[in-house]
Amino acid sequence: MSSETVGQISVGWKCSTCGQLITRIDDGWVEWLAFEDQQGRTHLTGLRLVHCLPARTGKRGPRSCQYDARQQFRRNHSLVEGLPLERFVGPDGLMLLLSFIAVGEMPVGDILELAKRVQIPGYELVRDLLRGAGHKFSASSIGDGFYLQSEIQAALASYDQSRAS
Repeated sequence: MSSETVGQISVGWKCSTCGQLITRIDDGWVEWLAFEDQQGRTHLTGLRLVHCLPARTGKRGPRSCQYDARQQFRRNHSLVEGLPLERFVGPDGLMLLLSFIAVGEMPVGDILELAKRVQIPGYELVRDLLRGAGHKFSASSIGDGFYLQSEIQAALASYDQSRAS
């Protein structure tokens, strides 16, 4: 996915750390934390989509949106793992996401949300809008958080009209 527009809205992915838009697939990174429980079973948590390069400026210069591996290990012996965003889009990306569900090491809700963000056209644009209280499209015909393309398009049209007013 590149930087395109739907109406007047830029298309991309919202970084889970800085909240800024990731407009090029090459600039995205999907990461998570891995740890072993007391029985030696692996668990994965903290799945998030972030910039793959330093994208924000802190008090001491450029800062990365990614997990700090050293800090995470010190905190609870978690290891930071991840893959480029490109690995999660398209049919092969969907298969990778499904394999995460099949293995059962990561919360299913986190995987489903990432799948919607990277696989469903327009979902990333409207996910916060559709969750907003009082929005007329906040109730999905399928179920909470699962929107048909017609609902996504209607929300985008409604948003474009409200911005034009």
